[in-house]
Amino acid sequence: MPAYYFSAASTIHAAPALVWDILADYQKGHPQVVAQSALADYHVEAGGYGEGTVIRFAFKVAGTTRQMHQRILTPEPGRVLVERDIAGAGQTTFTLTSQDAGASTLVDILTEVPSHAGVAGVIERAMARLIAPTMQKLYREELANLDRLAQTWQVGVTPVGEPVK
Repeated sequence: MPAYYFSAASTIHAAPALVWDILADYQKGHPQVVAQSALADYHVEAGGYGEGTVIRFAFKVAGTTRQMHQRILTPEPGRVLVERDIAGAGQTTFTLTSQDAGASTLVDILTEVPSHAGVAGVIERAMARLIAPTMQKLYREELANLDRLAQTWQVGVTPVGEPVK
């Protein structure tokens, strides 16, 4: 099935375990990372930390608002975190790569959205090219928020869920 993609990457000045702890914490950490201009009505329906967490929110971009309902997967705990749309309308993957002997972390954000076949898909992919600069701006903001938050975050201090390894 055809798809379109949005991505960004940046070095976060913190160890991978700390960065993971923030991203996997959907109660306190992750909501502080997301670009606030694009987020509304955020709440955790199940879980709250890592694998199995279910979140719901409104995502506002390019003058439109989409209702999002996602399940969190951790196919490689500590390294790969996936926010998958429950209805199958795409996913965002956060990949963490250790750098500088573990002193910093390269974080890559990749969103993949399936598009329809035929004319509808051509239109979707054309619209995706138009909103790509906005998505890049949002992802850069999120990565900057993550880097700032990492400077004060304490690993393992999570409100619920699995312990940090």
